[in-house]
Amino acid sequence: MCYVFVMTKKWLQSYVEELTLQPLGSLRLDCPVCQKKNTFSVRDTGYERMFNCFYANCDTKGKTGKRLTTNNAKSVLQQPKPTLQTKPDVPFELPDTFVPLTRRQQAIDYVRSVNSYSAYLANAVDIMYDIRQDRVVFLVKDGKNVVDAVGRSLTNRKPKWYRYGKSNSGFHVDGGSDIIFVVEDAPSAVSLFSYCSSYAILGTNLLNSHINVLKKYNKVVVALDKDATIKAVELSRKISQFVNCTVAFLTEDLKNLKDEERERTIRKYID
Repeated sequence: MCYVFVMTKKWLQSYVEELTLQPLGSLRLDCPVCQKKNTFSVRDTGYERMFNCFYANCDTKGKTGKRLTTNNAKSVLQQPKPTLQTKPDVPFELPDTFVPLTRRQQAIDYVRSVNSYSAYLANAVDIMYDIRQDRVVFLVKDGKNVVDAVGRSLTNRKPKWYRYGKSNSGFHVDGGSDIIFVVEDAPSAVSLFSYCSSYAILGTNLLNSHINVLKKYNKVVVALDKDATIKAVELSRKISQFVNCTVAFLTEDLKNLKDEERERTIRKYID
């Protein structure tokens, strides 16, 4: 069975607001609704408090919407930024199955289809072809050094995306701007080359190595694929601890937009 709220939403919000909790802190305690032990989680985001009971039959969750007081705001601003520890990348050698992209017309056609061909021709990125696995390969670099590679299958081969190495690095495209877009995959990053810098985290998990790159910019825009909006908001909250960050809410993946649509979308956040 599910527990029914016997107290009002206003009461529950007041209860959460009155808890002793530092800005950006969190705590776990007994649920005031179902009374289960240590299942009620409260997290302070800096401008509101999120609460949720993790007991399966309890639907208690919500947020307070309480804005910071002046004193709390000062506390948030004075919070020391977390120290990030990263592991060095494992050495990576290019497999001998990597050949120039021009060896396969279908590979070129794919790069064109995801709006990455102009950046390839401008030598802004290194894209190759894996003759053994039949994949378009985007080389992941740390500076001038190749530290990894990700390959996109041109057939129904699983997985669709394959990571060749064990690097913690994302796919960075330096567009010469002080604003950087965070995206999921390499083609999305490459498609933004003409407008701004971009960084593909190669999935939806944010690593310390990613943040170390992003915090060098003045502004970060999280623009994950259209089906990952909730994850984009979560990433933005984490990144905001280190640098000014916002979320771009997309109706279509950036790499699939026509040039004028993509430019119009990007301009909303960089102008």
